Amino acid sequence: MDIWVRLGRFSMVESERCFLRPFFYSDLPDFKKIVSNKDNLSFIFPPQSSVKSEVLAVHAFMKNPLGIWVIEDKISRRMIGIIRFEKIDESKKTAEIGYFLNIDYWNKGYMTEVVRKISNLSFEQFGFKELLIITHKENIASQRVALKSGFKYIRTFRGSDRYTHKMKNYFIFKQTEGYRDE
Repeated sequence: MDIWVRLGRFSMVESERCFLRPFFYSDLPDFKKIVSNKDNLSFIFPPQSSVKSEVLAVHAFMKNPLGIWVIEDKISRRMIGIIRFEKIDESKKTAEIGYFLNIDYWNKGYMTEVVRKISNLSFEQFGFKELLIITHKENIASQRVALKSGFKYIRTFRGSDRYTHKMKNYFIFKQTEGYRDE
């Protein structure tokens, strides 16, 4: 069975405090709130206008939905963020995990909970052998999420930011098959 069928079987996932599910057009108001606040996205992409946020939502998160999950808070039933696979390599069975979260939910363990859930599924159900998280050197919060989720720091590299095209320092964190969250 290929990776896409495996991902299709898990388009809906549940963690302790969140539902992970496909992006719905009805999520647009919550998405716009997140992507219009520069503090939510300082390491992701520039804040988006209302028109640009609709285009971004449809093209980046709805058009090809497998491997992309909205993070929905179980209590409020609102979209609070997104987690997704980037750069899936089917032959090597590797992927990078990218994510962002509404600032109102920072420092409460939500992202660590969700990254652990997706990591465990990646090895147990999706057939991945290796996962990466790449953070800006200054993104201490995301580095804490990676480490608390069982990823190990591998190295630092210098590269061009995909949005500003400025040279920046990045950290790479890796988790490999065989890891099981206890």
